[in-house]
Amino acid sequence: MHITKTNYLEYTFCKKNLWLNKHKPELFKDVELSEFEKKIIEEGNLADEAARNLFPDGKLIEIVGANAVPVTKQFLDGDVKVLFQAAFLYDEFFVQADVLKFNDELNGWELYEVKATTKVKREIPHHHVNDLAFQKIVIQNTGLKIVKAGVIHMNGKYQPQGKLNYNELFVIVDLTQEVLEAEVLVKEQMQDLKTYLHMDEEKKCECLYRGHNSQCTTFRYSNPEVPEYSVHDINRIGGSKKLFYDWIDRGIYSLEDIDNSEKLTGAKKAQYEAYMLGKPVINHEAIKEALDELVFPLQFFDYEAYTSAIPRFNGFGAYNHVPFQYSLHTLYEDGELEHKEFLITEPEGDITLSLVEQMRKDFDDTGTIIAWHKRYEMDRNKKLAELHPEHAIFLEAINDRMFDLKEIFSKDYYTDAKFKGSASIKNVLPVLIPELSYKTLNVQKGDQAVERWEKMIDPETSKDEKDQIAKDLLEYCKLDTFAMVEIYQFLKGLI
Repeated sequence: MHITKTNYLEYTFCKKNLWLNKHKPELFKDVELSEFEKKIIEEGNLADEAARNLFPDGKLIEIVGANAVPVTKQFLDGDVKVLFQAAFLYDEFFVQADVLKFNDELNGWELYEVKATTKVKREIPHHHVNDLAFQKIVIQNTGLKIVKAGVIHMNGKYQPQGKLNYNELFVIVDLTQEVLEAEVLVKEQMQDLKTYLHMDEEKKCECLYRGHNSQCTTFRYSNPEVPEYSVHDINRIGGSKKLFYDWIDRGIYSLEDIDNSEKLTGAKKAQYEAYMLGKPVINHEAIKEALDELVFPLQFFDYEAYTSAIPRFNGFGAYNHVPFQYSLHTLYEDGELEHKEFLITEPEGDITLSLVEQMRKDFDDTGTIIAWHKRYEMDRNKKLAELHPEHAIFLEAINDRMFDLKEIFSKDYYTDAKFKGSASIKNVLPVLIPELSYKTLNVQKGDQAVERWEKMIDPETSKDEKDQIAKDLLEYCKLDTFAMVEIYQFLKGLI
């Protein structure tokens, strides 16, 4: 059984989940990665490949896994100065290092991990440091001397124009001292990890002490006594550790069993009360006051935007959001509803200029613009104003007139326990307007929309597939804004 650096990082998150992955892999056979998770893996691979441009004389070991170990040895026995994906096996521990570079002055090797992130954490412990410490320990135990260790990450300030400059795209951070300090702890963890994987299965996993969104893949298997709706689903319960841990320590998993509900406040209290009452908790006055401020025509607005670690478009850096489509439903005071939309199908030149120009035609000069989590749309508009200063006044005016419909729910004016503590439109819509559903669409989530658009603009994609993707994207974004219209009408019906 080989223990990789990925296994080590999983151990630091939930070691029971790792144990199950090694001993009961059948539990994971029906677990599919989300488009978001796939994108993270893809971005990591692309960043790793791109970073090799910093070392033009480097040699790549293309074999993956333990078979790469003897190939690595052959290279090291030669006069190679830079190796990519060099493989090392010590005891049960296996690593393939992103970059190894020989330092003539220090007569040893520099070890670099490529991270598709724009920042690096120096804290100890932190996976940026511990990951390197794990690799350094394994490699040095094979007899290779590591004299420096660091991270190569994306430069978030780099906004390319034209051909990429890899020396500007990446930043190299020296973490040698932090890695040295972390080694004692990491060695202890490695020994514990090795021992743990050879032990019998534990009953529970440590995710029992984490909120719903931070739980491992096999949480339900390891903690069958936790009901489908549990204290783990209370809004941001992980931020109230003392109260949450007390419940778990005493075996309180159901909301019905909470015996100190008076300690709940804010959104947590509202959710608990709605659950116990079996009906929504509604602040009619606050909803009326918020909606009364809106000015017709009401324009319900939503962007979809593309992000990537490696910049693809002029003016947009690593992980900058590139708006590629929008949907706009306009509701007039007489009840008339009008829909307009735009999708970039052939990105070229100044990619977002056509989008902004169409927005100028589609938006009214007066009225309230309504978004869900308006900060997202506002930040996109600020970036577009920066790229297209001739349209800055128009884009700033949109931001000045924007209202966040999500706040009705995030501020607890309307709380339904069925939202499970979330104010996401994907949680709110099926509860309030069950006849509307994303499940009937070919594109159902934002991360899926990004993947589909990327496929659509690929020159290798056929015209028929491009046309189908465009149709799917337009339907998805259209539902986002129509859903807001329907939720608004629902709220108006309350008052």
